[in-house]
Amino acid sequence: MEEHEKIEIQLTSRDIVDFNFSYMNRSGALWIISFMGVLFLAYTILQIAQGKPFGSYVFSLFFVFFSAFFPIALYRGAVRSYQNKFLQEKKIYEFTPEGFQMESESTTSKVLWPDVQRVIVNKKGINLFIASNAGHLIPQRYLAGKDAIRAMVMKYTTPKSRAKGKSKLLATIAIYLVIFLVTVAIVQFYLAKNGS
Repeated sequence: MEEHEKIEIQLTSRDIVDFNFSYMNRSGALWIISFMGVLFLAYTILQIAQGKPFGSYVFSLFFVFFSAFFPIALYRGAVRSYQNKFLQEKKIYEFTPEGFQMESESTTSKVLWPDVQRVIVNKKGINLFIASNAGHLIPQRYLAGKDAIRAMVMKYTTPKSRAKGKSKLLATIAIYLVIFLVTVAIVQFYLAKNGS
């Protein structure tokens, strides 16, 4: 019997939010920003407790606010992106050993398994990336009783596409974070030098 599965899905804004947060969490960005936010909060509290002037911890305070508002910005970005008409359309997916086909009101696309660049399978569902900024989200609620879909994804996609690999986003954030910390250190050095 030939492997063949068909499902109909309709994404919600919650699906997009879940995807954004799980993707950022997987890349490590959320952990880095949260950790640095806590460190800068502790530093700010220490500076206030020692009676230091506002100028000595203003940059730290900025990063505390940035790390607090980052998840809010991520959430709002996901909700805004859901305004895209294509994301709101019902989609019918057909999975076979060759690949999968997606049909919606506005488009039809066929993707062969070797063309899938990256696969993320987690408790929220399956994400199939066909480019760095384009992919197909299949929420877990549509996969109940459809074990053959998950099996086909794991069987026919390449091991390279399923490998976690190092995130470019994580490296980019680390570079910007180092630049930010060096800038803060230089500014605080000059503020402390001019204040004494």
